[in-house]
Parts: sequence; structure tokens; C-alpha cells
Amino acid sequence: MSKLSIFARVILALTLTCAIAWSQGTTAQINGTVRDASGSSVPGADLKATQTATGVIRNATSGLDGSFVLANLPIGPYTIEVTKQGFSKYVQTGVVLQVDSNPTVDVALSEQVTVSADAAIVETHSTGVGTVVDNQRVIELPLNGRNATDLVFLAGMANIGGSTFLNSVRNYPKL
Repeated sequence: MSKLSIFARVILALTLTCAIAWSQGTTAQINGTVRDASGSSVPGADLKATQTATGVIRNATSGLDGSFVLANLPIGPYTIEVTKQGFSKYVQTGVVLQVDSNPTVDVALSEQVTVSADAAIVETHSTGVGTVVDNQRVIELPLNGRNATDLVFLAGMANIGGSTFLNSVRNYPKL
């Protein structure tokens, strides 16, 4: 072989070796496990790693045992988001990858709670009880003698007074 071809092969080998070493030295990976509040693994959770400096996004899905690996990530700061139907969204910021670092990010998802506005409203500031008797109910109500004070008893929780009210509308005397 000629000296030129040996020299070219050495230069080519050095160039390839440096390129491989350089490419491996500027990446890192994030691994971990996705679990629920009870500690059970959560398979099929969607993971998104966003490099905050450049906006580059890498996606992954947790395996059957809840584990995940986001490999060959460029170094820099990241935000990790984990979503799974039925669970609240998990977000972790400030994950900084350095050369050949392999941080472990274990994710604990909490169950999503849905609150319905159809529930009865409870008054917590006052002990008073009140009801609005609308016009239609007043018109349709057969009042005994059309005594308007009988409307008080429609609201519920209304009590008749003490001994001075023994002969009221609700407490007729015995004959």
C-alpha cells in the first residue's frame, strides 16, 4: 500500500472515532417509573420531554411495568409532562441534563377528581334556614281562612311558639 492510502485511512479512522465520541458525549437520557398514589405501576402513560431552551420535544410511553426511557436527549434544561386518562397531569420543570447524565424521574400520578355543579349548595356562614315561596305556590295553595301567616309553615323548620300560641292554626284546642 502506498503511504497516501495508509495516511488517508488513519485520518478517516480518527475522524470517525472523534465524531462517534463527540455525538455520544453531548447527549443524556431520562428514565424512571410512572406509578399511581397506591404505588402500582401505570402502563401506557404519555410522556413529553420539552427542552426549554430550544423547544425540542421528545415523546415516550410507559411500559407494562410503568418504566420509561427518554434516550439520546441533547443536554440542557427540560420540562417533563406525564398524562394518562383518569389521572391529573404531572409536570416537573427544572430537569437539567448534563453530558452523560442519566437522571431518574419517578412520577406519582394522582387520580383526577371531577366536581359536578349539580350538587345542592350548602350554606356554611349562617345557621339560618330560608325558602322562597314563589307567586305560583301562593296562588295554588288552599289556605284555611286565607291567613297569610300560614305561609310561614311552608318553609319547613317553622315552630309554633310556647304556651301563648296553644290555640294557633296548627294546634286546635281539644273539645
